[in-house]
Amino acid sequence: MALALRRPGRRTAARRAAGDGAVEPARPARTRVAAARGAWAVGSVMLAIARLVRLVATIVVLVIVAAIILRVAGANAGNSIVHDIHSVGSTLAGPFKSVFALKNPKTNMAVNWGLAAVVYMVIGGIIASLIARIAPRGVHPARPVV
Repeated sequence: MALALRRPGRRTAARRAAGDGAVEPARPARTRVAAARGAWAVGSVMLAIARLVRLVATIVVLVIVAAIILRVAGANAGNSIVHDIHSVGSTLAGPFKSVFALKNPKTNMAVNWGLAAVVYMVIGGIIASLIARIAPRGVHPARPVV
């Protein structure tokens, strides 16, 4: 009965010791398999966080650029959508408001806020890259652990 419960094709330790000529590759230990799968899971979460950081940086840059375009194009500041986009853009670009002092107010705002957009994109990309680099590499559950 015990022999009937075994999976077909599996060799027991006694059969391996008998040396019937067939070479069976060694299976990795369960702890190694668990570690590889756990590393894959943690790495997947960290890569998702890196993508989220990159997405947030991109959204911030898009809001700032939209505010610049709306101001330079002369959009109606009384419109609630234009006002809200400009308000959020002003808040995000706050530290960069007076980096350059140009005579034309629209050009001044476009240059300073454009600098803010570039800095946000570069810093966001660097942070996302660092998170992705420290993410552990594991083995996907569908692949064998060697």
